[in-house]
Amino acid sequence: MISSTNRRGKGVPFKSTGKIQHKPKLPRSKTRLRINFPMLVFVLVFSYLLVSLSGEIERLNAMRHSVTELEQEIEQLQNRNAELYKMLEDIESEEYVEQVAREKLGLVKPGESLIVPVEQDGETSEAGDPGTKN
Repeated sequence: MISSTNRRGKGVPFKSTGKIQHKPKLPRSKTRLRINFPMLVFVLVFSYLLVSLSGEIERLNAMRHSVTELEQEIEQLQNRNAELYKMLEDIESEEYVEQVAREKLGLVKPGESLIVPVEQDGETSEAGDPGTKN
């Protein structure tokens, strides 16, 4: 077998016929998966960030929902506060004091007379009473 050097200085085997001799390729019994280490690190970091970010987004949405509920509660309490202030103004007025004095305490102004209706007990007849025997 004759060999010659190529431009890189490596020997290239020739057959006696002058053609380049190639080594026969052996069939691979197992195909090995080549792992690109920087790509693997990138995928792992990206996956971690994605999982962390999704948790933070869920937490942010829960906080927004909570803020919305609290704003509604504040609005309701402000409305209730306004109602109570109006009621307080009404209670402090002279008309309300006079109304309570007349209705609940039975007081009258000088020169007025108080009329109190008397409740009468309902009359029951013995014939209509189911608890009596004839």
